[in-house]
Amino acid sequence: MVRNSWYLEGYVGESKRLRRIHLYQFPFLVGRHPDCALILDSTEVSRRHAELDCIENQLLLRDLGSTNGCYVNHQRIEREQGLLAGDVLHFADQEYRLIEQKPTDDNLSDRTSVRSGALPENLPRGARELQLLLLKGAVTAAFQPIVDASDTTFAYEMLGRGALDNLPQAPLALFQIAESLEMEVHLSELFRQKGLEIANTLRPEGRYFFNIHPGELANPERLLRCVQSIRTAFPQLQLVFEMHEAAATNLPLIRRIRDDLQALNIGFAYDDFGAGQARLIELTEVPPDYVKFDIALIRDIDTAPEAKRQMLEMFQRYLLDMGVATLAEGVETESEFHVLRDLGVQYYQGYYFGRPSAQMNS
Repeated sequence: MVRNSWYLEGYVGESKRLRRIHLYQFPFLVGRHPDCALILDSTEVSRRHAELDCIENQLLLRDLGSTNGCYVNHQRIEREQGLLAGDVLHFADQEYRLIEQKPTDDNLSDRTSVRSGALPENLPRGARELQLLLLKGAVTAAFQPIVDASDTTFAYEMLGRGALDNLPQAPLALFQIAESLEMEVHLSELFRQKGLEIANTLRPEGRYFFNIHPGELANPERLLRCVQSIRTAFPQLQLVFEMHEAAATNLPLIRRIRDDLQALNIGFAYDDFGAGQARLIELTEVPPDYVKFDIALIRDIDTAPEAKRQMLEMFQRYLLDMGVATLAEGVETESEFHVLRDLGVQYYQGYYFGRPSAQMNS
């Protein structure tokens, strides 16, 4: 019987392209040691951090006594745990998604590179179209409301969308194509520029949170020039720069970015806080204006175990004492909202308050 193949999808080493790594033999060892099948160049990762094994077609993850742990769907495992396709795995601060590939699937090489640093043998579907999208500037933006505890709109998160036929609109799918072509920074800059142009037309007095692609941190000079040009072009917009908390590892760089943003009167936020390991050192050393709690902390908080509520309450008190505003992402129900409000969270975002839209609330 021909069995399905397993892959880890994520960012490897210095490359900023999304890759798939074939789990070609078991046990499959992960860590910093040169003998590992997947070598992760991170000081957070142990020399022999974890192994993946397959027993009777059941994939298993084992923590090999690592210092900083293994996580499955943001929950730390004790020793061994069964896995399912689509699970999100963390080896300390390194994140991957688990992919199961059926033998009949023939599109693997079209999407990402497998085990090598070269481009796929065939360019991914949409490569030419993506280059055309960048050339034409064929993108638009959606805006999701961020509200305060009284359900009054405080700000919007600006989200890029594709606007070219034969390409998806969703940013994740577009970034997957862009990363394989090393054009992810160009796409991120285009999303940001076009989105702010639209925001300036629709509501120039508004406040807007905007993201960066992790690849932009590889060239901070370019990133800061880009932010400077945004402030020059849109001096009246109230802006908040979001950085994923997992990217906040280089303290001098993050401090420089934060300080430059302050000089430009642009707010600074850590995004997806708590998605993996909450980076309290970076939070303490380079405090932001806002912290956005990840959806993994927020989802079903009204029915969550008491320990989860206590953890969120601990973060909330800590941030409040630091003078950092808190924002809960992914709020979908009234019950979740009431629990979060009782915990003292100041701002909220999610489908309960509004989906991303080309229009803005009055």
